[in-house]
Amino acid sequence: MFVVVRIKTIESIAEIAYYELAELGFDAIMEEESMYSENAVLNPNKKTVWITSVAEENYDGNAVREILKNYESQNLLTYSIEKEEKQNWNKKWEENFQPIRLEYDDSKGKQEKKCIIRADFHEAEPDFEHEIIVTPKMSFGTGHHQTTRLMLGHQFEINHKDKVVLDAGSGTGILAIMAAKLGAKEVYACDVEDWSVENSLENAERNNLKIDSRHGTAKVFQGKKFDILLANINKNVLLEEMPLYSELLEETGTLVLSGFHNNDIKDIQQRAEEFGWLVTKQTEETPWCSLRLIKNSSEL
Repeated sequence: MFVVVRIKTIESIAEIAYYELAELGFDAIMEEESMYSENAVLNPNKKTVWITSVAEENYDGNAVREILKNYESQNLLTYSIEKEEKQNWNKKWEENFQPIRLEYDDSKGKQEKKCIIRADFHEAEPDFEHEIIVTPKMSFGTGHHQTTRLMLGHQFEINHKDKVVLDAGSGTGILAIMAAKLGAKEVYACDVEDWSVENSLENAERNNLKIDSRHGTAKVFQGKKFDILLANINKNVLLEEMPLYSELLEETGTLVLSGFHNNDIKDIQQRAEEFGWLVTKQTEETPWCSLRLIKNSSEL
């Protein structure tokens, strides 16, 4: 069973409220009526219903209501809290899933069709350089959320050829699958949710790829070394696991992080610097941010 929270408000307030709910273990928040809608353009000033969920065993009702009632008392939102079966929740996500098309400007300003993320019941679009086929189920990471797109944007700029890659907090496995498509020789993934591990393996198979996906945090790979570590989680987990990431990564490795807001960058950066990591690139889809880091060469 899951505890599902529906919030009726404008986009900016939904994002701020979710930022607090994420600290309590809630999954990504999405606009319900146009969930996974390819053509929908959200009006940031229009009140719509936003939806997020957490496994029942991780639900802290008092903490959730304290957060939401604070916004409700200011007439910023209304909300409802319900329990729903996992399979019903999955069905809604799957029924509304629409392709995501990632296009970027090259150095000459020309649009490059880098990747399409679609379900197997969508038509193929061969004009894209890469294609990822997924069935999302309850797993986070379909390309629709800003943080997934930010992470993929970094991946397109990183040399994965013959690298060993870890996707920590893999969700659907999109980042791990992309690493394999970009030429990584070994790809590993982990997630604290068992259905995400299962889903990432299923999605890798759909794309005729193999990844080693395990249940748990990045600790399950202690003793192994990686060239690239991708972690799209949340601020608190990133701060806590930074020593582990430093231990797991080769001295010449690359660390890519997302899952936090722009006002968290200072904390993330300061924590990374404690272990000799320097930011080489920052990208943003307000209010979400992503950082790419390498070891300080002067300390090598």
